[in-house]
Amino acid sequence: MFTFGWFSGGRDQAAIDLFAAVMDRMATGFIPGRLAYVFCDRAPGETEASDRFLAEVRDRGVPLVTQSSGKLRALIKAQAPDLSAFRDAFDAQVIEQVLDFGADVAVLAGYMLIASPRLCRAFLCLNLHPAVPGGPKGTWQQVMWQVMEAGHKEAGGMMHLATPELDEGPPVTYFRLPLSGPEFEPLWVQFTEKRRRQSLAEIQAREGEAEPLFAKIRREELRREFPLILLTLKNLAEGRFTLSRAGVQDEGRLLPRGMDLSAQVEDFLAQEDNY
Repeated sequence: MFTFGWFSGGRDQAAIDLFAAVMDRMATGFIPGRLAYVFCDRAPGETEASDRFLAEVRDRGVPLVTQSSGKLRALIKAQAPDLSAFRDAFDAQVIEQVLDFGADVAVLAGYMLIASPRLCRAFLCLNLHPAVPGGPKGTWQQVMWQVMEAGHKEAGGMMHLATPELDEGPPVTYFRLPLSGPEFEPLWVQFTEKRRRQSLAEIQAREGEAEPLFAKIRREELRREFPLILLTLKNLAEGRFTLSRAGVQDEGRLLPRGMDLSAQVEDFLAQEDNY
């Protein structure tokens, strides 16, 4: 059976919901695999949200490893000169604690720390990014604004292999989200009209994430992110593709852009809506 490691900060309800969704799909056989362990970079008692996450992991009976990244986060905030060495030392301790569980792939699920070169060498780490392969880089907010400013009529999301270079790892799977049609066109017209009168920075300052086009794109992407993660684990566990440091291989053939799971994601949503 395919085994996964699970890295999470346990920062919010979404972290609990995603973990629970994966466990439920594994229990039914939808994902023919198991979680070998969960690693959380919050110690018990650190935050109320992470304590709820840790309780959920314990209730599900998955081996749990915790190690606070509090000092590391403080160094990141301070942009300390010895940050890279401390990050490497932190990940060395994490690797030592989880290596013997023997997971095939590590999933970074709401794990907000950048993976060090040491961690990337130790495991194949899957990470979520809110853009299609070759698309914008940065935080999800930065990606949304870039899509809108460029007038792209397609957005999406991908799972990629984490590397020390942020958002640069080989794509693994992705979904496409068309930004055209009757639900989007009026919002594009409104946004284009606003851009004639205001700079992007002014729109961001006045409306922020409440800007209608921004909110619609983000809402539709969020609906598809959980299905993409679940379906990526499913396809990987079923042997539909294999992973190497270079990326996705299908019957020995490297797929530089990864696998397009758009149809599977839409089918998944349709079944959930009809459930």
